[in-house]
Amino acid sequence: MADRIDDRQDDFFSRTFQTVSPALPRNFRKLPVRRKRELLRHLLELDPGEMESSGGDLLDLADVMVESALGVMPVPLGVAPGFLVDDHIVHIPLAVEEPSVIAAASFAGQLIARRGGGFTTTGTGQVMTAQIALDQPLPGAEEAISGAERELHKTLQGILAPMTQRGGGYRGIEVSRLPEEDMLVVYLHVDTCDAMGANIINTAAEALRAPLERLSGGSVLMAILTNAAPRRRARASFSIPLRHLARPPFDGPLMGERIVRANQFARADRLRAVTHNKGIMNGISALATATGNDTRAVEAAAHAHASRSGAYRALTEYRISGDHLEGELELPLALGTVGGATGLHPVSSLSLKILFMDPSMERSASRLGRIAVALGLAQNLAALMALVSEGIQKGHMRQHARRLAWASGARHEEIPLLAEDLWKQGVFNLDAAHRLLQTLRADYQNRSTASPGPGRTPGDHHAS
Repeated sequence: MADRIDDRQDDFFSRTFQTVSPALPRNFRKLPVRRKRELLRHLLELDPGEMESSGGDLLDLADVMVESALGVMPVPLGVAPGFLVDDHIVHIPLAVEEPSVIAAASFAGQLIARRGGGFTTTGTGQVMTAQIALDQPLPGAEEAISGAERELHKTLQGILAPMTQRGGGYRGIEVSRLPEEDMLVVYLHVDTCDAMGANIINTAAEALRAPLERLSGGSVLMAILTNAAPRRRARASFSIPLRHLARPPFDGPLMGERIVRANQFARADRLRAVTHNKGIMNGISALATATGNDTRAVEAAAHAHASRSGAYRALTEYRISGDHLEGELELPLALGTVGGATGLHPVSSLSLKILFMDPSMERSASRLGRIAVALGLAQNLAALMALVSEGIQKGHMRQHARRLAWASGARHEEIPLLAEDLWKQGVFNLDAAHRLLQTLRADYQNRSTASPGPGRTPGDHHAS
């Protein structure tokens, strides 16, 4: 019977595979990356732009980094300059496709630097935690494991030696029972120094499988780190005179009150809190991407932290103190400056060099986390200032106009000119962009055949 079921499953897979991908061979994922791309080029009739934009010099690196690589997906890399963090000027590299992220971060970062004395940050350390879940442990297992901590630590000494030599390493274990599930959870704490630490801590956790089963009488269900990173938090704060927040039609004190009320709304309303916190992560995730860190882990930890009270709330806090607006943000941030894709990918290496351009600033995972949380706070302040004054769409649509200009075929100096025309007309669609581009080029052609005079000049190469 089992054989017949397996045969039917194989037949179903074959039919589905042939229907969905009739031209892909079964061993497609094992082919060299350039062979895979050549097959897709013929199968999908890819144009040169699609081939060139997803290829390039990083093809071999992509093949090393992920399974069944096809190419690369370039994401714009920009910089939010002029942040003042703990008395250091920092230029923050951001890899992001959303047009307003860098502009918003730059605005708020420089506002706080110039008018508020910059950001002040602190960190709790670089301790990551693994969980070893033991199924159906015997009575007294907690005491047996706690009493054998020295033995367990000795088991890990070889694995954690590189971390220990750098000042990190083993930081203890805790044991907790889940009575309703008849499980025991052992929490292994490791200081991972400047690494995010997933590989080393998972290796250490798995090394404890056999001794923990012996001590508990149970069986290990799994051994893996938690991305919640509760012992790896960073905090940033600022204080800025209210008068510097003025934004017509609101004066500074009223803007401060509206920012505080907007944050209260996000702390009270779950739906608003989701978007509020997404805005915080716009910058932090872009920095994580630029430096080769795990954006999914960072975002998961942040949203778990937002739910720590039992309800999902805004991550930021704002208050008015005298004639100042004060803001603060605390987050778990498991970011590394070594290991994983960090340093392996040339863009992450470039980004870290930009970030740590100041030779007087330590290059460390702790410092990276503290810069990231300052960035997230700046991102949130910029969003709130826009939301409680002119609205968020004004800045978004200016950036959208530039995208439409490019999509319509505008290039080089044409892009800002066409974006300006779209903005003035207030019509943001591709048809309008095509029409205005034709007008722009015709206007240039007319001027180029007439006597020289004042006017906009997109450039000679656009006449063709």
